[in-house]
Amino acid sequence: MEMTLANIAGMVRLTFAKPRQAAQVVMRLPLPLQGRWAAMALMAVLSAFLMQAMAAMLPPAVGPNGEVLQPVGPFFWAGMVAIGMVMTASLAFAVGRWRGGKGELADAVILIAWLQFIQLLMVALQLVLVVALPVLAPVVEIGAVLLFLWLLVNFVAEMHGFRSLGLVFLGVVVTFVAAVFAMSLLLMLLGVGF
Repeated sequence: MEMTLANIAGMVRLTFAKPRQAAQVVMRLPLPLQGRWAAMALMAVLSAFLMQAMAAMLPPAVGPNGEVLQPVGPFFWAGMVAIGMVMTASLAFAVGRWRGGKGELADAVILIAWLQFIQLLMVALQLVLVVALPVLAPVVEIGAVLLFLWLLVNFVAEMHGFRSLGLVFLGVVVTFVAAVFAMSLLLMLLGVGF
C-alpha cells in the first residue's frame, strides 16, 4: 500500500469502521522492524508538536499556591509518548504471547504507531474545538480515550488471533493495573515521591 493521502484517509475510515480488518492491513505493511520503530518515533515527535500547540492555546497551569507553573517542553512530551508507546507495544506483545497469542513484536510496534496516529487526529480535532466550540473539547477527549481502548483491544485481538474481545479487554485492564502498580512500587523503592 502506498502512503498517499487518499490511502491514509481510507485507512482511517477502515480503522473506525472495521478495526480488526484495519489491523490486518497495517500489519501487512512492507516495513522492516527498524522502519516500524521509526514510525513510532515519528508519532512521538508529532505528538510533542501537537501537545505544545495545545498548551499554547490553553491558559498557563497554576500550582496549589497560585504560582504559574513552567510549561513542559517538547522533548519531555516526545519522551513520555515514546516511553508509553514502547511500553504498550511491549506489553501487548509479551502478555498476548504469554496467553497463547501468535503476534510478533514488529506487528505490535506498527499497530501502536498507527493507534498513536489515530490519537493524533483526535488531538487535532480537540485543538480545532478548543477554538471553535470549547464546550465540546472535553467530550471529544473522553471519546478519544474510549476510542483508544476500543482500538487497542481490537488490534491486540487481531495481532494475536484472539476471538474474544471481552477477554482481551479484561487482559488490557489487568495489565494496565499491574503495570501501574509495578511502576509505583519501583518509584517508591527508588525514593521518588509524588
